[in-house]
Amino acid sequence: MMKTHRLSQVAGALVVALGLSTAAFADETSSGVRGVITTPQGQPAAGTKIVITHLPSGTKKTVTTNSLGGFQAKGLRVGGPYKVTIDSDEYQDQEITDLFLQLGETERLNAQLEADQVEKIVVTASAAAFTSSAGSSYFGEEAIQNAASLTRDVKDVIRANPLVSILPGSSAPITIAGSNPRFNSITVDGISQNDDFGLNDGGYPTQRSPLPFDALDQVTVDTVPFDAKVSGFSGGLVNAVLKSGTNEFTGGFFYERLSDGLGGIGDVRDNGRDIEVEIDEKTYGAHLGGAIIEDKLFFFAAYEFFEAPQTLEWGAAGSGAANETDATLAEVQQITDIARSVYGLTDEQIGSPTGSPLEEDEKWVAKIDWNINDFHRAAFTYQFNEGNRTRNLTDRDSELRLSSQWYNVSETLNNYSVKLYSDWTDSFSTEISYTNKDVENRQNSFGQSADVTIDNLPSGGRIAFGTDRFRQANTLDTETEILKVDAEYLFDFHSVEFGVEYQELSIANVFVPGSLGVLEFDSIEDFRNRRASSYEYSNGTGNNPAAASAIFQRETLSLYIQDTWDYSDELTLTFGLRYERLGSDDKPPFNQNSLNRTGIDNTENLDGLDIVLPRFGFKYEVNEDVTIKGGVGRYTGGQPNVWVSNAYSENGVTSGFFSADDVVVPANAITNILPEASAAIENAQSNGNVSLTDPNFKLPNDWRYRLAVDSLIDIPVLGEDVQWTNEFLYIDRKDTAFWRDASLQESDILGRTADGGRILYRDDDNRYDLLLTNADDGGRSKIFATSLSKYYDNGVSWNFSYTNQDITEANPGTSSTARSNYRFSPAVNRNVAADHLGTGRFEIEHRFVFNFGYKTEFFEGYETNFNVFFERRSGQPVSYVLNRNRSLFRDTLSPGFDNGNFLPYIPTAGDANVVYDGVTEAEVLATIDAAGLSSYAGGYAPKNSVTTPWVNTLDLSFRQEIPGILDGHKGEIYFVFDNFLNFIDSSQGKVEDSDFGTLRLYDTNIDDQGRYVITGVRDDSFSLDLDQSSWKIKVGVKYKF
Repeated sequence: MMKTHRLSQVAGALVVALGLSTAAFADETSSGVRGVITTPQGQPAAGTKIVITHLPSGTKKTVTTNSLGGFQAKGLRVGGPYKVTIDSDEYQDQEITDLFLQLGETERLNAQLEADQVEKIVVTASAAAFTSSAGSSYFGEEAIQNAASLTRDVKDVIRANPLVSILPGSSAPITIAGSNPRFNSITVDGISQNDDFGLNDGGYPTQRSPLPFDALDQVTVDTVPFDAKVSGFSGGLVNAVLKSGTNEFTGGFFYERLSDGLGGIGDVRDNGRDIEVEIDEKTYGAHLGGAIIEDKLFFFAAYEFFEAPQTLEWGAAGSGAANETDATLAEVQQITDIARSVYGLTDEQIGSPTGSPLEEDEKWVAKIDWNINDFHRAAFTYQFNEGNRTRNLTDRDSELRLSSQWYNVSETLNNYSVKLYSDWTDSFSTEISYTNKDVENRQNSFGQSADVTIDNLPSGGRIAFGTDRFRQANTLDTETEILKVDAEYLFDFHSVEFGVEYQELSIANVFVPGSLGVLEFDSIEDFRNRRASSYEYSNGTGNNPAAASAIFQRETLSLYIQDTWDYSDELTLTFGLRYERLGSDDKPPFNQNSLNRTGIDNTENLDGLDIVLPRFGFKYEVNEDVTIKGGVGRYTGGQPNVWVSNAYSENGVTSGFFSADDVVVPANAITNILPEASAAIENAQSNGNVSLTDPNFKLPNDWRYRLAVDSLIDIPVLGEDVQWTNEFLYIDRKDTAFWRDASLQESDILGRTADGGRILYRDDDNRYDLLLTNADDGGRSKIFATSLSKYYDNGVSWNFSYTNQDITEANPGTSSTARSNYRFSPAVNRNVAADHLGTGRFEIEHRFVFNFGYKTEFFEGYETNFNVFFERRSGQPVSYVLNRNRSLFRDTLSPGFDNGNFLPYIPTAGDANVVYDGVTEAEVLATIDAAGLSSYAGGYAPKNSVTTPWVNTLDLSFRQEIPGILDGHKGEIYFVFDNFLNFIDSSQGKVEDSDFGTLRLYDTNIDDQGRYVITGVRDDSFSLDLDQSSWKIKVGVKYKF
């Protein structure tokens, strides 16, 4: 006779504890089970056989308990259902059924056996759709498929985590725990999905998600994993595993449409006017999985294709665009006419302020699982993605970029991984893996001519056309290979893990800004008269961009050891230690002139740089309702490799630089290099710009501390056993990256401004030596999060969280080049590291999140799923900065930008440190008051002193199954309603942003007495993110079997 119970009802004869150990997500691709089996008298049940069966595939794993009754089984497939059989020769056999395993987790299973006279007991477990707390979150297949995801991106799933926010921008960058989006780590089936080089702020090596959405099985998010296997991030860790085939053939296909004709797109009301949004997106795909050999060999494959014309969010003044520049359509026409008549340019070379470039994305994955025998299992995964997106569209009011300035980013991704899971004994198992990732990045400009900017237009703006200076020679190829060997040994109540990882990154990058020339004109009349205020040209030796290629390899060797100690049934302790060492045989070419200017050797390659990363974690189950967990650890990684690559590509030896001011250029100067510029490169004597790495550079790292309390509480109306989690996270950043101009010497200092706050330098000679080094104080994060969640038997589930962040940082490292990282970190004195310290650029001070789900069957046998995601969060920090005339601040190395990101002095009434010219004191003080900066009068406005407006998001998803054509088949109709608040009220649900996180306050110069001469005030405002601000309804159909 056999009895079946729900897990929560089992007591007395069988004591089964099913609890999650400390998460070990890393780049895990499997799960595990471990526990202790005891006799009726509470003694170790040594020699008891544990049979673990994955029912969908028939995969079995058998282990035997050790002398203390302990056992472990690793390398198991994620998901389930599993059946666990406890097979004893002396006592009654017992079973746990419907057990589901989470990615990267080792399920804890403790059982006390009973005499064989007792009837066999079966315990039924269950699967959670998702669990979401700040420190770690898990999302199963059901949560993934039912998420209100407009873009079929895993980001729309993990935003349910209290610490994950999607920021404005076409690439939808995610910040985790207030970190730079580039610093996160994303892995799928053990394959890194990161942009290893660091060009994309979206985090992926591609423009869109590189994975078919229907291929995802489980996803986890972690911010403080106390596992020594974990590394490679300074933000958060996102890990996913793809579906695998089973003995049953399953599959499906879908089609989605987002357009005015099918679904719906709403207008946005902004500043009293309605803005029309035009979008036409199509997505379709399919997936199929099954057995090649039953119980032995399985396959799964998925495909997805997307296409849509891109929407311009900026246009010329008077165009009716969502955001309008200072420059007007009349000025565009005037400049176009001159470009044709004076310079002989074609319409294609000049470009237009309008257009709808097409974006396409194609991706597929294939996976093979092989049960070699009872002791060995292998898995192979292949991933392909090819896509494009047009970049450098106008994104600020001060500059209108014509279409010849745009460029098409195309990326091709080829990944594969091979894994072998082996059980050598009941106590010793290994996992050996090899992964290879190959990425090809091309950035092709719409125009093929010099970069041309006409400044000081009558409207106050400027217009740019021609090939963007940074795209004139820009290609990238990277290959990443990783070999890992992980082992685990069960000894008494200790599970000891150890391993080695070797990673080799090969980079081939051609990056020569200005290889087609860069011209600036101070007015339309100067453009007509061919009088350029500046002309710049840079190229590789021999006037060949390929000569300046950065080709190098970097290796990382990692070793780790870790002990997970079950000190008691209630307390688990984890002690770990990780060691990482960098290596490289490739060095940047030596530049003697740079050494003479700076006293620093520019050939540093970080070879031999190493770091030790200790970890400690604990989990204490106070009682059935309360669990305390936490720990401390040191982490490193995630910083873009392009920062190091700068030293190879911009070394001043393999490339040369030419510049001239106030020069009359020939009529063919936009399509041909000036002869004197070409000759200067031929005769260059290692005198170009240099980016170099500090020989004393240390790996940026941080110490993370986490304390969390999980409780089950009863709340009137809401019910019993509501999960309540409170967490505190503290991050102390050490040795963060910082850039300074190493060529600046004491002799370059002229003095300080009259107030004594800002250093003044002599004008430079358009050359720099930018040093990548470390800041003494990198800032810190204090994060508190509280969350409540509950699942009901009637299909209702909900989750609510609140998060508070208090973050300070130095240089945020938001750019890919040393030049831009140096320029775009707001500070009073750019070369002083301490001046960069302030509120973090990605701090979200307050964030409220509510998720609601309802699962039922309105029609018997056909599921209905309704899901809601609501978010209300603080805006992103923004800095007010000075505008123009920055030569005395040592910024003439960056012509063509109004904004040098220098924090402004805030004058008092009658301030002796300020002179007004063309603007009154009253006008300036009124502008300062309107900006909310009056409290800083007599000093400098701090970094990130204001924020963009609060963001409110409400997204809905509805899915209804319908009968299929054949038995066992089903169809599905679904709708995703994005930004429902904007649908209710077109002035709501808006998302606003700012150019490089800054707003210009006033125009200034410095007189001979060091006083600020304020010549005008700015009326900068936040720009509207049109895509995230409009409501949309996506309609989809799916057929599945």
